[in-house]
Amino acid sequence: MILRKSSLALISLSMAFSVGFGGSAGLTKPATPGSVSRAIAQNQLPTNWNVFETPEGAPGRRIGGGTRGTCPKSASGMIALVPENNLGLTLSNTPTFLFYVPKIEGADPGQIEMEFLLMDESDPENAQEIYQHRVPLPTGGGTIALTLPPDNNLPPLQINQFYSWYFSLICNPKALEPSMLSIGGWIERVESSPTLTRELEQLTSRDRIAVYERELLWFDAIGSLAQLLRENPNDPLLRQRWNALLESVNLSEIAQAPLLNLEQEQTSTRDRR
Repeated sequence: MILRKSSLALISLSMAFSVGFGGSAGLTKPATPGSVSRAIAQNQLPTNWNVFETPEGAPGRRIGGGTRGTCPKSASGMIALVPENNLGLTLSNTPTFLFYVPKIEGADPGQIEMEFLLMDESDPENAQEIYQHRVPLPTGGGTIALTLPPDNNLPPLQINQFYSWYFSLICNPKALEPSMLSIGGWIERVESSPTLTRELEQLTSRDRIAVYERELLWFDAIGSLAQLLRENPNDPLLRQRWNALLESVNLSEIAQAPLLNLEQEQTSTRDRR
């Protein structure tokens, strides 16, 4: 299980990224719709998602570790669809997070719940939980998508600020001391340049994926691609792009997992202080 706070690591992480990235996307040559479509079809978009260095000791785990307590052994196979350094960038105020959850044999309905937490750690001494989402475990394994809602009670994600997120499987949630298995990482919302904003406005949602990849906007790339695949599950070019994107972060083993749609059954938000 990973810890839900690491303020000193977050400070170091923020310093490293402010030097390396500069907090603004849109520094490369604009694309045209035709060139983007050809690049997607031909998989000509090699991307190094780990160009940003994270300091030693920074929290983050994208693959579940050993189980403990009452959690079934198979629960340790859950995976966050993020780069290996556990950090991704976004332009969006309502980014989508994706997680693979294996089919857990022998789990009774209600025995295991899934929980997502988003933490504002801008104040190292007073980390704030700003979003929580908990739903029952789906009956079959697959990749699930959780999108931050456009909720008036959820203040906008701040530009150039890091947020930590945690995805957990809670075993026997009604017990006095339920067992928990967690993975987690970081997300930063960055500001789009005027050039990038104009470029994206001229492209279709399909063609924007290549631009997101070019600009290393992980959460925008994978969230948009997952949405398109749910709407067009038999599109071979989208499937090819999905496989290539997961391969770029060494997650080819879950590329064929079904994309699951989950209804939000319980959501709570807390104001940022």
